[in-house]
Amino acid sequence: MKRLNYLLILFFLALFTACTTGENEPEIVLTSLRVEPRSVTLEVGGTKSLKAVYEPEIEDILFTWSSTDEDVARVTEEGVVTALSEGSAQIICKYGEGASARCVVQVVPKSVQKPTQISVESLAAPLSKSMIFSSRQLRYPGTVMQCFDFYDSSQNGYIYFTQCGADATTGNKWIVVASRVKRGVYGDSTHSGEAMYLRWFGHGTIMCIEHSQTDGKDYIWVNTNGTLSGTSYTNQKTVSRILYEPDKTYEHRAGEHFYLDSYRDSSGKTWSNLLDFQVNIDFKARRMLAVCRTSGVRHLIVYDLDKVLALKEQDVSLTRTWGGEGDTGTTKHTTTETIKARNVGSLTPIGSFTLKIPSGTTDFSQIHSTSYQGHAIAGDYIYWYEGNAYEKKSGSGIYDNSQAYLEVFDYTGKRIVPRTRVAAVSDIENLTALVNLNSNLYCEAEGVQVKGDKLYIGIVTHKAGMTSKNRVATILEYTIFK
Repeated sequence: MKRLNYLLILFFLALFTACTTGENEPEIVLTSLRVEPRSVTLEVGGTKSLKAVYEPEIEDILFTWSSTDEDVARVTEEGVVTALSEGSAQIICKYGEGASARCVVQVVPKSVQKPTQISVESLAAPLSKSMIFSSRQLRYPGTVMQCFDFYDSSQNGYIYFTQCGADATTGNKWIVVASRVKRGVYGDSTHSGEAMYLRWFGHGTIMCIEHSQTDGKDYIWVNTNGTLSGTSYTNQKTVSRILYEPDKTYEHRAGEHFYLDSYRDSSGKTWSNLLDFQVNIDFKARRMLAVCRTSGVRHLIVYDLDKVLALKEQDVSLTRTWGGEGDTGTTKHTTTETIKARNVGSLTPIGSFTLKIPSGTTDFSQIHSTSYQGHAIAGDYIYWYEGNAYEKKSGSGIYDNSQAYLEVFDYTGKRIVPRTRVAAVSDIENLTALVNLNSNLYCEAEGVQVKGDKLYIGIVTHKAGMTSKNRVATILEYTIFK
């Protein structure tokens, strides 16, 4: 009987062992292990699938993947590596306690498009229906568009606009209206969108939109902390990154702040007391173009965007004049405040140059002979946009010939594309037919952006059947790279 019990115990022990997970089984010994490819170069944001090659060839072997520098590159459990920042890292593939292999990953900045030719022939073409990317009524009545931007070019994508609203009593342009609407198809003159209101910020001359890859939200980059000069809030030295929130109202500033009072150019000269700080950003190439001015000179300065974002905040003192608008209940007064901001001028620019502002010139072949209407940066190039308005008033005939000009520079100020007139903005006949101008024939160039191989130019008009206070923003699309 005892012998039978002993045999039964042995039987159940053997059965239990057979049903375990195999954790106690001997580890497979690999005779060789390597990672393919053994080295790889990726641009920031790029990905690559790595493969473990080993002998003996046994299925369902689990490897452990790791990175020696996760700030540079990270790797998944399946061996997919993602490049995060410029530098070098080793991706290690390991099995058990002994076998391991490595792949060296070199991460480089994103390549910048360098076309052999920039086409300007299309800029000389008259307006056609195929050029009209979008046409929508603006949210805020009685004022023109200052700038536009978007990140999704589909018909369902949003287009963002800035307008500068004026006080009825003083005429002070004291509020920037940042609105967004769905891209309007040809002939759509309705407005169905939302807006946020930025009081005492500035003029809203330049605005750009960032669609955050971190939280999936949209952020507006716009000038802030403007001071009252005449009837306009201008001369700002700060730009802010602000979460776009419909129906939100802010005063003076919001979000993260960036400050620019001075910089040192490539010759070693320091420029100080800069005014009208405006930015445009190429989020793909990670470049920020700062534009500001001193007496008789406009400055164009290019920075590494990631270095700008990495700056630590510091105390910045701002003295401003503001208030006195009839519908605000404030008095006009001057205040000095200390805010936290990142000092962009502490960085060494990637490139910079200046453009002289002539006094009272009527030679339209010269830069700044017409009104400044916007700038953009894309890759290695800077796009400069100017233009005058065209308007016919009852009993007074036509004043100002509608004109718009585009110039393209590299980071040193070398002209890549000479000053070229944008024919569509002067094509009053087709503007009347295609954009449906009303009898006032108002048309003005406003805003420029570059997305991929496309140039987008903004114009603001009246449309037939609308009151004089209503404005329509039309965006024209051009192919600029060949």
